[in-house]
Amino acid sequence: AEPTYEELEVLAGVLNIRVADLLVCPMQEHEEVVVTRSADSRGRARELGTYRLAPLARTPHQPDLKTFDLEVLDSAVPGETLSCGLHTFVYHFGSEPVEFSWEGCNCGRKFTAELWPGDSAYIAPATRHRFSVLASQPIGRSRPQTVRSEAGPGAPARVNPNGEGRGDGRRLFVVRIPGHLYKDTLLEFATYSRAGRERVGAETIRWYN
Repeated sequence: AEPTYEELEVLAGVLNIRVADLLVCPMQEHEEVVVTRSADSRGRARELGTYRLAPLARTPHQPDLKTFDLEVLDSAVPGETLSCGLHTFVYHFGSEPVEFSWEGCNCGRKFTAELWPGDSAYIAPATRHRFSVLASQPIGRSRPQTVRSEAGPGAPARVNPNGEGRGDGRRLFVVRIPGHLYKDTLLEFATYSRAGRERVGAETIRWYN
């Protein structure tokens, strides 16, 4: 028989550990494959000032792994600043280019690049970044399957590599993964004094004798 929560509390007290360390969450049959419908994702989307963030398929057994359909709205002139403690991978599966800008964590310099349909990017944890409407991109135009070449005016249009399966507009597939910052690491970090947490990643010399 499975132990009761009260029994787990007693055992955790004897072993001097958390009750959570004794809990087992087996994978159920319906969790082996998770299918999330587009209508459900769009229904749970968060509407920010300049983005629409729709959560994609998730599993409770990987709570730190996040996937999103991020749409850059016409109001992103510029887009809101984003920052995340996870590793972020981005793939442009839409039909319109996006201006991607970020600030270097160490040097403080600002950088800008254009993301066109089919382009991808990696963003390191805690890097401040944003997605915006291109200054040269008209707002409210129809979304053709061919897009203007980044080579400049007069250059031939190129075929959208996403083909008929593309998203409409400025659509980004975003994946966030924890890397080595697992849940246990973050839980330990949460026990530190608020006044000293910034020192965890900022100390470069020995501060004790």
